[in-house]
Amino acid sequence: MISLSNNKIDFKRLKEIINLLIKYNFDNLVGEMKLKGSRWSDLFSKYNSDIDLNATAPERLRLVFEELGPTFIKLGQMMSTRPDLVGPEMSDEFTKLQDNTIPIEFKTIKSIVEQELGKPLKEAFQTFDEEQLATASIGQVHRATLQDNSKVAVKIQKPGIQDTVKKDIAIMHHLANIIDKRISRLKYLNIPGIVDEFEKSMYKEMDYQLEARNTQNFQNNFQDDNGIHVPQIYPDYSTSLVLTMEYIQGVKMSKVMESPGDFDTKLLAERVAKSYFQQIFMDGFFHADPHPGNLYVLPDNVVCYIDFGMMGHIDQDFMQNIGELSIQVIEYKVNAIINQLIYMGILDESVDIYSLKRVIMDILDRYYGATLQNIHLGYIMSELLIPLIVKYQARIPPEFTLITRGVTLIEEVAYSLDPAFDATTIFQPMVKKLLLKKLDPKNLTEFFKDNLYEFEHLMKNLPRNLNGFIAKVEQGEIEVKFSPNTTDDIERTSNKVVVAIIIAALLLGSSWIIQINRGPMIFDMPLLGFLGFTISGILGVGLIIYILRYSKI
Repeated sequence: MISLSNNKIDFKRLKEIINLLIKYNFDNLVGEMKLKGSRWSDLFSKYNSDIDLNATAPERLRLVFEELGPTFIKLGQMMSTRPDLVGPEMSDEFTKLQDNTIPIEFKTIKSIVEQELGKPLKEAFQTFDEEQLATASIGQVHRATLQDNSKVAVKIQKPGIQDTVKKDIAIMHHLANIIDKRISRLKYLNIPGIVDEFEKSMYKEMDYQLEARNTQNFQNNFQDDNGIHVPQIYPDYSTSLVLTMEYIQGVKMSKVMESPGDFDTKLLAERVAKSYFQQIFMDGFFHADPHPGNLYVLPDNVVCYIDFGMMGHIDQDFMQNIGELSIQVIEYKVNAIINQLIYMGILDESVDIYSLKRVIMDILDRYYGATLQNIHLGYIMSELLIPLIVKYQARIPPEFTLITRGVTLIEEVAYSLDPAFDATTIFQPMVKKLLLKKLDPKNLTEFFKDNLYEFEHLMKNLPRNLNGFIAKVEQGEIEVKFSPNTTDDIERTSNKVVVAIIIAALLLGSSWIIQINRGPMIFDMPLLGFLGFTISGILGVGLIIYILRYSKI
């Protein structure tokens, strides 16, 4: 038995959670937790539940989350983005979560704004609407006008929300650990990991200064794109609890999808998809929740993104990996897909390849042969994730699932706007351009610059490591058995090692020369450095060809 004894836990709140689980007919789950202590003994007989027992488990859990309030609603919304973990039925149900939040009275809002900005409301703003534009679990938005007549939207964080979230997350960690230890059938879900991920996202979402920086970074990435607009941030009127941004006067994308009016839907579909694939395959910085409510359409068919609290960030390697995987999926290269998943560390090399090939082929067969317009990359990726994690215990990076969900949402918008839309014509050229960067001399130069000290350490340690190896052989710690062909094998191996050392030395020397950045230049790098890279590249390719074809030099 596990005792619920933790000084950081608010047991009154915990008891409320357990009560609601039992009320909504999750008493079997509570029973499996094996809670210890007199405080829990009377709960199972307390309710003669009038809840609709025909309601599915996902429906009842959604109702539990709605009653528990802001933190649990946010958890459910995050889980709606993880069909790979909770399954498509649960994920779909959580998209229906309703945030029935009571608005904060204006007197409190006024006090927070004045305290955060350090000046009276009338001094900071020319006008400030007392009626809220919108209210949600974490913040409330009011329309206002700055002294220079700029129309702005001011988002104010609700008082006490951070304490509420901290208490609820402490309870979530507690319950997650209990469930993980006591209910073995749910262990594969890695519920503690879900709570960890949720905690990070919540603290990011509650930091309005971070959201302001996200918005400004996103704006910089699209500053030369006239088809994409990002709200302007007013830093002098923003803090960690107050965020002042440009007021967007446009039409929600959800309304345009229902009734396009005079908007050019084909152009909008192209702009939405192109902008999102740019975020993933070119910028490495993407909107993690691009549902139609977070997209607006402005005059001249300009697409505007809003709400930058949830963002994803990936490096160049991950961008290239996800790009390669996308191309392999579209081109039905099953073996390449498996190799790519192993290379990315998502699957272990010990995975049952034959079984996995059948699973992937079954999924791709639903789309293969269809016109490209009917191939939805997001849907295919989502379908691949579920068996990967459930059957093959795949280690799915959070960024991977965010990208999968984001692409799915964007494709739904694009295909709704233009049923003949072909997403592959947008992302394939971007991916191919991304992959060609690998061979760009400038990028190769940057790679060697970044790894210069690693090469240096390798060269410095190589003699010591070889001496250590030889010493172990001499001391009998490593046994070497000779055969008639051993001498020839050693000679060939030695030759390969010598060539490899020469290549490493050339790379190291060329990297140092590039740092000098003087003398005759070619491709924006010193000529001697370029020649060193070229020669080492030729030797490297030759070495690989000989090894593969002849196993000798």
